[in-house]
Amino acid sequence: MKVITALPDSATGTFDVACDVGSTRLNLLCTALSRPGAPAEWDIANRTSSILETLAHIFGLATERGARQLRIIVEPTGVYHRLLLELSAQMGFETCLVDASHVVKMRAILFGDRGKTDRRDPHAIEAVAGQRAAMIDRRLGEPWRLLRQWNKLYSDAESQMIDAKSRIHRMLHLLFPDFAFGTDFLYGPSGRAIFRCFGLNPHRIAMQSPARLRERLLKTSRIQRASVDRLLAYARASVANVKPARVVELLEHEMALAWEDLELQEARRLKARTQLETLYDEIQVEDPRLPSAQHGVISKTALARLFAEVGPFGDYQSWRQVLRMGGLNLCERKSGKYVGLTKISRAGRSSIRVILNQIALPLVKRDRLFGPYYHQKIGVQKMSGKKAMTAVARKIVKMIWGWYHSAAAFDPARVFRCESDYRRAA
Repeated sequence: MKVITALPDSATGTFDVACDVGSTRLNLLCTALSRPGAPAEWDIANRTSSILETLAHIFGLATERGARQLRIIVEPTGVYHRLLLELSAQMGFETCLVDASHVVKMRAILFGDRGKTDRRDPHAIEAVAGQRAAMIDRRLGEPWRLLRQWNKLYSDAESQMIDAKSRIHRMLHLLFPDFAFGTDFLYGPSGRAIFRCFGLNPHRIAMQSPARLRERLLKTSRIQRASVDRLLAYARASVANVKPARVVELLEHEMALAWEDLELQEARRLKARTQLETLYDEIQVEDPRLPSAQHGVISKTALARLFAEVGPFGDYQSWRQVLRMGGLNLCERKSGKYVGLTKISRAGRSSIRVILNQIALPLVKRDRLFGPYYHQKIGVQKMSGKKAMTAVARKIVKMIWGWYHSAAAFDPARVFRCESDYRRAA
């Protein structure tokens, strides 16, 4: 994210319009347009007509005062600030963001307490921007915006899949407590065949003979004979715990609902993945330096999801800014003789950290790219596994940054060599 380094004020021809955004109301302030006894403040509805009318009024006043540039500055609110920024950009305003945590601290500095009102917030937002802490609201092109939205749908589907699986495991424990197969079996072809044929109801399974049970399951899967024998034994053990018939029927119905939700979310995730990969190919045509999938290192889906959250690398001056965007920058705590723990800030986009952890997880096995690096952290340096995974996530950002800027084919040997080594070799 580009950080504004010029100190804006009316003397430079840049007028700041700070705005506190609510779901239904907007509170705007422009100190540069204020007069003695008449502060330039507006309280308007967060609706298109009110915003356009007020922005046009502000534009007219600022033009009379000789403004060359107008900036709308807000703190992110999820969705409620987007209408204002879209309309402001269409009218030629520069759109900027400030960190909400900075606004909280600035409000305490300005007013001497932790009180919060809609009238106070624009003053705090304007003061934060005056400390060179405003960030440009990037106006990404259509493919990038679509990429981010499809990644949101992908993430939502994954979350719903986790919820559906949790419900399946709960129902399975109540309905079929002796089911001892692992999750790979349960959600693989054999487990799905058992659900389709018998609803994972042990009472229905226990009534079958081994031959008949295997015959039915083989119609939709390649289940092994040993697995059929185990399944039948588990079912007969479970039916010893007698439940009323209507209770069993209800549990089977709940299991079916949870499985239906799982399959629906799997289909949605598959569609989102297809769209992500298609859009990433489209963006690669515009920027050929974007890395391509590398077998055993990173997939096209993972790259698409990561860049959907990070955005174009051209918006960053160094890989450290990418880390800051993901809240992976390190924060030290030292004062006098006190030395506290150094931790990551966790102040950026949490989705970036989630995606990086998903990329890192298969790469920390001993025979994979980051295996030796990870196990040296936990074995020699005695790091916790969580801290070592964070170190791997930071390393992946540096790897992709170098991979992008080199515009060369992926070379595993370069991942663990610093730039100075190559300069000495040259």
